[in-house]
Amino acid sequence: MQLFFRDWKDTVQTSYKDILIKKLIGSTASVIMSLILNTFAKAISCLVIFFAMSIIAHADEWDFALRRAKKEDKPTILYFFTPYCFYCQSMDKEVLANKEVFAILNKNVVYLRIDVEKREDLARFYGVRGYPTTVFLQPNGQQIIQIPGYINRKDFKKLLTFVTGKHYKTMNLREFLQKTACLEPLKNRPEPQQIFHPIWKG
Repeated sequence: MQLFFRDWKDTVQTSYKDILIKKLIGSTASVIMSLILNTFAKAISCLVIFFAMSIIAHADEWDFALRRAKKEDKPTILYFFTPYCFYCQSMDKEVLANKEVFAILNKNVVYLRIDVEKREDLARFYGVRGYPTTVFLQPNGQQIIQIPGYINRKDFKKLLTFVTGKHYKTMNLREFLQKTACLEPLKNRPEPQQIFHPIWKG
């Protein structure tokens, strides 16, 4: 009888220990899983907020440029480029980095560089299909002219004069270029580097 009682007691104690161990393991696993899920949820939330802020920032940059141009009564120049475009790099170094050109861009116009890889929506909106492409807008946002391809420094300055002097109100670009005797250099510039993104494919 005593032996039976001892065996029964040992069995009960063993079962109780097993139950406690299982509960402890289960509780620990639940806590770990909860921490993992919470951490994952926070990470996803941070990523969503980050990308949302990035999109808003890009949208605000373009919108701010148009609002500023209208407020200050200045033309807007949108320069569409891609990082791997040869003519974009050449125009950056040979034209846009020039001190005289930079001074005009900084003082007399609202200048915005647009990386097409990040803003394909704007490229599509303005019908840009080759890079670089320079879009000139009136202070009210209406397009004056769009020039695809590389523009040399001399011609770019003429375009700046055409836009900042508001000559587009009395004549078109061809008439202006003929008047200033610079039609041929603009006509013979290199063609734009035709780099197409998936959005252009049917």
